Amino acid sequence: MNPAAANPDAFLALLSHGLITDAQHDAVLAHPETAALPPIPGPAHALAWMCVKGLVTQEEIDAAVERLEEASPPVATADDAADIAYDAEDFVELGDRGITHEAVNALFNDGLVDAETRDMALEETPLVGSVPAAPSATLAWMVIDGPLEKELFEATRAEVAAEPAFAMAADRARIVAEAQQEIAADEKSTGAWQARAQGKRRWGTWTFWLLALCITGGWAWDLVVPDSVPACNGDAARKMLQSQMRRLSIDARMQTPDSRERSDLTTPTVSGLREVGYRKDERTRGCMATMILEDGTKSIAYTIGPVPADNGQMTVRGADPVMVEARFGNLDAKGKPLYNAEPIGRVAAEKAFRDGVTALPSNSAAAAMLERQRRRSGAGLAAAVPEITGLEPTGSCRVHEDGVSRVCPLVVEYNDRVLGTLGRAQSLPLTGDFTFVPDNGAWRMSDDFAKRFNRAVLEARLTRMGVTDAAMPE
Repeated sequence: MNPAAANPDAFLALLSHGLITDAQHDAVLAHPETAALPPIPGPAHALAWMCVKGLVTQEEIDAAVERLEEASPPVATADDAADIAYDAEDFVELGDRGITHEAVNALFNDGLVDAETRDMALEETPLVGSVPAAPSATLAWMVIDGPLEKELFEATRAEVAAEPAFAMAADRARIVAEAQQEIAADEKSTGAWQARAQGKRRWGTWTFWLLALCITGGWAWDLVVPDSVPACNGDAARKMLQSQMRRLSIDARMQTPDSRERSDLTTPTVSGLREVGYRKDERTRGCMATMILEDGTKSIAYTIGPVPADNGQMTVRGADPVMVEARFGNLDAKGKPLYNAEPIGRVAAEKAFRDGVTALPSNSAAAAMLERQRRRSGAGLAAAVPEITGLEPTGSCRVHEDGVSRVCPLVVEYNDRVLGTLGRAQSLPLTGDFTFVPDNGAWRMSDDFAKRFNRAVLEARLTRMGVTDAAMPE
């Protein structure tokens, strides 16, 4: 095979997208290793290979992406080119850990993964890396971030442990043992989130993973930024979102039992990154984007702001779109909230609301169900009092018909432990008008608060589960 005929489509795609120059394409064709390359899964793999071989630098790729995104008139394929560049950067990072095609094939040859897992892993790993292939690190990556389910890995561990001693068995045992050490370390560092991600039921849809990763703040990424808050549509946020979409795709494939359905799943993409508003007092941006799936689109939201420690870092964190719109969509020209639940005040309104939730009857359906589950399990399921994690007025409070109380439109972020016990996302945005009553110089919730609150919770649960046409009780 001559160099000009070796995998031309992947490298030509880079050229046609404007990510490499004619001279760089010529250098690829002249490279002594090009002719021996195996079939390349896609242009991102090709671009990562060029980076490792020194045929293009990350700075050159970044400059190409910036040039394409700022071109006038706009370049139709600029977003596709950016996605390729970000994927390639991730591939290079994997290659720096020895997670490569060579390592994947070694695991298959050693009988530690099957052909289906191998093929899926080859799609998600680079051709080569900057360090020698590391089968144990690759096996750990497959379990933590890739296509190998934890149950299958545990079955392999048991099989290897039961093998009689011989040369290949010793090598297999070493690889599995080293992989298990990495997996255990990751589980310890990621804590409850990783446990949930590994143990969830197989839904066979994108819905659960969207909720788990993109709505409920299940992801966060720290950025070392000295002063300014990164833009919602900047490279850092775009790269992070695309990385989460790849993880979303992997998780969905892992939880889809039907092989044909699994093979049809494609990686979601994101577009329309935009700023909803900027809270100057908190140095935090509220952002929205559109996640594009095979059968439609969904809105996702995230915030960009400083981490609690004053160390110059910024965090990109998943959020609920309804809460982001409420919190950042009602700001004045100075970046301050337009609505503050006057004359009650934000602090007093949130305190009254929390007190009202705490005082809800203990024999409510949610409390009874949680108590039954707690008793059956013998474990410490939390008490029935739900957690209010945020409250945002969405309009001015109006005078109640009694002339003294105030009715305020609110969006309340509610940590729903009932949905949590069902394996769904816990954070719910409750919307509605709630009445505050003056009480000896303070404020409390009205006598009909339990009814209004429970109705808001029920509506939010049904919406979260995709039920939009249920008849609501009066």
